[in-house]
Amino acid sequence: MKKILLMCATALMVTVAASAQGWAWGPKVGATFATINGVPDLKLREGISAGLFFESVATNWFVIEGDLLFSMQGFKVDDELDTKVRLNYISMPIVGKYYVIDGLNLQMGASFDYLIHSGIKTNAKTDISIDGDFNKFNIQLIAGMAYDFDFGMVLEGRYCYGLTPISTQTKDAYSGMLQISAGWRF
Repeated sequence: MKKILLMCATALMVTVAASAQGWAWGPKVGATFATINGVPDLKLREGISAGLFFESVATNWFVIEGDLLFSMQGFKVDDELDTKVRLNYISMPIVGKYYVIDGLNLQMGASFDYLIHSGIKTNAKTDISIDGDFNKFNIQLIAGMAYDFDFGMVLEGRYCYGLTPISTQTKDAYSGMLQISAGWRF
């Protein structure tokens, strides 16, 4: 999995460096609403995502974007302890952006995520590490839409669906996340 992440990062850097049309970058921050698909009775966990994005313009209507983000994911359990399972990742989404009209674009790609912390938090103030219960690597399919304003602001919404099992305990649990973010292009 580390080789896949390295190959994707290298491909993104080569694309940006080789682009004759130019490239852009900027900060991005947003909200995440995550859960686990395939497990009943779980609720969304709200979190944040923050980091940088890099873009390489391929044509007038197609751009390749890569992000490097800290992303809070996980889920809530509907119980008397108000249990929250926190899964924090370093994520590297890579998407192709197809421009429909003006700044409106449709996005499709994949996110390569590395788990940096997992834990359980309850209303009893307990914070328990559960690092062995979740896979360190997660790959998600991304579909989304964004609008790039002429003055530099970017507003974006993406849905990410896990392609690899997220848990080491079951093979039927996959991540699911809605991500809404804003960025600024330089």
